[in-house]
Amino acid sequence: MNRHFKLILAVGMATFLIGCGSDTGSNSKIDPQRYANRNVDFDQYFTEIKADAAPAKPDEKGFIRRWTIIEPINKPNSGNSGFSDSYILAELTKEYFKGQFTNDIKALPKTGDKVIVETEAPRASGRGGFGGFGGGAPAGGPGAGQARPQGQARPQGQARPQGAPQGGAPQGGFGGFGGGMMGGAPAAASAPATIKDTLEWHSVDSKLFNIKLIRFAQGTSNGQKRYGLIFNAFTVINCDQDIPNVRLAAGSNASSIWWLNGEKILTLQADRRMVADDGMSKRVTLKKGKNLLRGAVINGPGMSDMCVRFYNEDGTILKNYTVTNN
Repeated sequence: MNRHFKLILAVGMATFLIGCGSDTGSNSKIDPQRYANRNVDFDQYFTEIKADAAPAKPDEKGFIRRWTIIEPINKPNSGNSGFSDSYILAELTKEYFKGQFTNDIKALPKTGDKVIVETEAPRASGRGGFGGFGGGAPAGGPGAGQARPQGQARPQGQARPQGAPQGGAPQGGFGGFGGGMMGGAPAAASAPATIKDTLEWHSVDSKLFNIKLIRFAQGTSNGQKRYGLIFNAFTVINCDQDIPNVRLAAGSNASSIWWLNGEKILTLQADRRMVADDGMSKRVTLKKGKNLLRGAVINGPGMSDMCVRFYNEDGTILKNYTVTNN
């Protein structure tokens, strides 16, 4: 390989690596808020507000930025592929503490209120505590998936044990990579360890249209929580009159359920990225006075955020209301 060819190859590889790390958005500028950074300052994304803060309004595009959010509940899923309708319904409607789903506006928790929940313990290894790649020991017990010593043939006439992996790769993926992502059965799961966790409610105004739940988790846990979490949040919509036939538009990463005045009106299931207006509810009525909007979001590894706004019946964005945390 001559010197000129080596130089061309080096430049090409550098250009490729820079391109892989760049934002490919329309303005081709890197947006640092898109990238995970466990040392990021909570105040970069949120302003914590008092329980009696003055009412806010939706932003210029109608997004609701004021929410009261409880510190997240541990649910250390190693992936998001199992977020089926039944799983989402079971996990996001489970009551972890008294009053979690109250519809009484006067009984809503205030910023600073705390509860104690019994929840799954974070896992000890892997990215953010997810058991790493491979999901623990290979299925089948000691020795399962071991390769034969080099050059040693299987005894003549002896079949491979039923279900045993071929070529020495642990069952559940190539060399155990991915914990079942590449086929095969994952390792049998043992009952998760549980812990008692003290969680605090925080009323916040988001500095972005999308509520960066991963930053909320990191900022309220000193970086200890990041992935594998369930978030519960609510806000109060104040209307001067009944507004019929509006639709809730929401996006979340990953799955979520949304309730208005106690009625489940929208579910976003499966592994998904947050996209504005990703799901639209049925037509509902915002009644005169206070309306309670509640959301629950679950995610495994990866980013987690949400965005919410309302649309009028004619397709225009609804903005003629105020938002409070009580």
